[in-house]
Amino acid sequence: MGCASGRTVEKDKKENKGYPVCRLTVNLTTEVGAITALNDEKLVLGAKNELSLFEGENKTITSISKDYKGRINCLIKLSNGNIASGGQDCTIKIWDIEKKQILTTLTGHTSMIWEIRELENGQLISASDDNKSKLWNIKTKKSEDFCKCSRHVSSIAVLKKTNKIVLASGKNIFLYDLKTKQQESFLDISVWSLKELSNGDVAAGLGNGLLYIIQVTDELLVKTKFPQGHKKTINCIIELANNKIVTSSDENDLILWDPNDTESMYLLKGHTDIVTSLCFISGTRFASASRDKTLKIWE
Repeated sequence: MGCASGRTVEKDKKENKGYPVCRLTVNLTTEVGAITALNDEKLVLGAKNELSLFEGENKTITSISKDYKGRINCLIKLSNGNIASGGQDCTIKIWDIEKKQILTTLTGHTSMIWEIRELENGQLISASDDNKSKLWNIKTKKSEDFCKCSRHVSSIAVLKKTNKIVLASGKNIFLYDLKTKQQESFLDISVWSLKELSNGDVAAGLGNGLLYIIQVTDELLVKTKFPQGHKKTINCIIELANNKIVTSSDENDLILWDPNDTESMYLLKGHTDIVTSLCFISGTRFASASRDKTLKIWE
C-alpha cells in the first residue's frame, strides 16, 4: 500500500521538501490500538488480547502475549526499559519484553485505562474511564487517588520542570500541582488528548478536530488556536525532534503542524481507515497504526 502527503494550506507555491513521507508499510493480522518504541528498530504493539514486538531490521512481528483480556489502549516505555500497558481490563501491567514476561500487575481502577505516564520519582499516573487519575508505586503495588473528576479522564500531560499535571476530563482540562494535588486552574474546552511540548507548553487535541497550544503557568491560557484541522476528535499527539507536531484523529489522515505558523498544515495520507495510534521513534521518525491493519513508519 502506498502513502501520499500533501499541503492543505501553504503560504508559498514552492515544492514541498523536508516533510514526512511513508518509508515502510507493514501489514498486520489485527488492529493495533497502541504503539511505543523500545528503541530505534523495535516497536511494541498493543492490540485486542495481544501484545507483540515489531523488529524493523528484519521486518518481523513476534507475539509477546496472547493472554491480555480486552483491548490495549496505551503503552509507554519506562525509564528502566520495561513497558507499561493499560486498557480494557482496568489494570496496569509491567512487561519485560525481551523475556516475554509480566513483571507486575497493578489493580485499582474500575473501568478502562486510557493513558499512563511516568513521573520523575518512578511512580506512574493514570487516566481512566472511572473518572479518576491515580498515582501508582510499582514496587509496593499500591495506588492512591490523584484526583476525582465528574467525567472520564482521557489524557495526562506531565510537566516535570514545574511539577504540574494537566488532565483532560470531559469538556474541561484541569491544572494540578503534583506535590499538593490541588487544582489550580481549568479551561472549559472539550479535549481528548494532551501532549507536553519541549518548550513547556501543552498541545491539546479537541473533540472538534482542532489543535490548541496551551501555555501553563499558575493557570491555563490558550496561546495558539489553529483555524483548520481534522474534522473529528484528535486521539493522539506526538512531538518530533524538530518541534513539529503530528496528530491522528477518528479519520484516515494524519496532520503535521508547525506551532509557530498557524496557517501551515500538512496532510499525511496513506491509511484507509481510522488511525488508532501514533508513536515517536527518534528525530523525525514516527509510526502510525490504523484500523486498516497496517503499521506505517514515517520520516
